[in-house]
Amino acid sequence: MTGGAWIASYVMLWIAVAVLGLAVVALLRQIGVLHARMRPLGVHFGGEGPERLAPAPAGERFDYGAAALTLVAFTSPTCTICASLLPGLRALSHTYREVAVEVVSHDRATEALFAAFNVRSTPYFVAVDRRGLVQARGIANSLEQIEVMVDEALDQSNPDPDREVGDAQAG
Repeated sequence: MTGGAWIASYVMLWIAVAVLGLAVVALLRQIGVLHARMRPLGVHFGGEGPERLAPAPAGERFDYGAAALTLVAFTSPTCTICASLLPGLRALSHTYREVAVEVVSHDRATEALFAAFNVRSTPYFVAVDRRGLVQARGIANSLEQIEVMVDEALDQSNPDPDREVGDAQAG
């Protein structure tokens, strides 16, 4: 073989190695995405919010006894993640019949409520059981994380395995 043929073969081999390297990186990314979808993590505590199993504040604003679980969602008008979660939050009360969803948007009128719950960032969620005790709380960036939190809070507050769950959970 001539020198030009060797150089061409080496260039072709390095191009093949680069393409295969990019394919491996793309596949690793997809494996991470699939792993997250198969078992989404719950909410992240973030070091704020009311203490778990402590009485929830603002009992006069929310009727915690009206549902097995009240999910208080703290949002902000400037939060893009909050905006993307709002339609799912509305549907959540239809999926889980025993969950009441209360959305609190940050403004001057709700600053005291944010302070009472010790919430400094959005989107932040607090799950309160019928007795008014905080069962779960934390920051969530997806509806799947919120659903994991709601399921765990319902299991903790209502250990009955035959609890009513909406059609989306049954099938």
